[in-house]
Amino acid sequence: MAELTVRAELGALTAIADFLAETLAGCGDELVFAIQLAVDEACSNIVLYGYPGEPGSITIACTADDDTVRVTITDDGVPFDPLTAPPPPLDVPVEERPIGGLGIHFIRTVTDSVAYAREGERNVLSMEKKRPASP
Repeated sequence: MAELTVRAELGALTAIADFLAETLAGCGDELVFAIQLAVDEACSNIVLYGYPGEPGSITIACTADDDTVRVTITDDGVPFDPLTAPPPPLDVPVEERPIGGLGIHFIRTVTDSVAYAREGERNVLSMEKKRPASP
């Protein structure tokens, strides 16, 4: 398992994307992009909303086996279960939609499973994506 801990700041998103690209090298560009998108959306929300005062930290743990990529994002920000967010109203014209809500939709769309738990004082978001079968 590879792990990275960063300060919960927008500038850390590039380091997170690079960490995922390096960790998942050889898993296929499409899978790496999907994981990067999901993790970027989750971490952006943590940075923007998880720490009303001083930024804390975000830890990304990533494993890839023959079948599945697993990513766990842990932070000690305010408790928030993103899975309780309602789906965005995609049937409404863009200009009439409320701002926000698409990040969690993207996470649900590009991963095969996502789970949330509050463990002590930490948010734990776990995501999995199946690897495509080799030709």
